[in-house]
Amino acid sequence: MSAANVQFLKEELVGLSLAAQHLEYSLERCTELIGQKDLPPEKLERLESLTSRFARLADLLIQRIFRLVDEIELVGIGTVRDRIDRAEKRGWADASKLVKIRELRNMIAHEYAAEKMLEIYSVVYQLAKELLAIVPKVTQDAQALMNKYPS
Repeated sequence: MSAANVQFLKEELVGLSLAAQHLEYSLERCTELIGQKDLPPEKLERLESLTSRFARLADLLIQRIFRLVDEIELVGIGTVRDRIDRAEKRGWADASKLVKIRELRNMIAHEYAAEKMLEIYSVVYQLAKELLAIVPKVTQDAQALMNKYPS
């Protein structure tokens, strides 16, 4: 455990909170758009923002926060799947849901076919609330960890 990691976790939690707020905002703005076809560009832009914000929050949680908590707790880093399994053991989320979130994030990052985007928007909309529900649990445990190991 290093004091630098504790400080970095503190900074990442600020970014996590902002990313969650931005996703919540996009989620509200896209409610009536899900499932619609032939949307004008300004409405498609809202959906693009939703998917981007979903992917960003998923990355912050799984790639950064989960990894930092593991490092502070001196747990071997391992694979993404290892981090997901440890998150489940910590009570943050069901591993199968985290795997779906991660797979969807990867699909967002690599999907360019317009015909698949409507399906992606719909799945993002469905999983966004589950992703957002993880944030307070992780934040609470991370705060307790930072109190345990003050920098």
